[in-house]
Amino acid sequence: MLSALLLVQLTACAAMTGIIWMVQIAIYPLFARLEGDAFDDYHTRYMARVTYVIAPLMFIEAASCAACLYLGDWQKMTPSFLLLAIAWASTALIQVPQHAKLTPKTVPALVHSNWIRTIAWTTRTVLLASMAFG
Repeated sequence: MLSALLLVQLTACAAMTGIIWMVQIAIYPLFARLEGDAFDDYHTRYMARVTYVIAPLMFIEAASCAACLYLGDWQKMTPSFLLLAIAWASTALIQVPQHAKLTPKTVPALVHSNWIRTIAWTTRTVLLASMAFG
């Protein structure tokens, strides 16, 4: 059971890692190319649609992480949990507030701060893969 939960967690984390790299390299930087109403419209639509992709993955990842912490070796799982906590905290405390007041001029700050999540999810994927297959 624990190995299945670890694979679920790894799969969700790897998906989030792929998404966050696409966001970091392509999507966020391109926001700065839009102006005025086009920016506002695109950003509003982006936020509404991306939630349908990201929210389920984040909740699957969190639930499987919690289950692995509870059922498995919590000391072995703690680094992975801490990386997930960093990604979630960065999302809630940095990226969501930045999105709430995002303009083309503030996009570089969003891109810069998003490296926190990009590094956390990437590192977490490597860690989980080594746990699952190492």
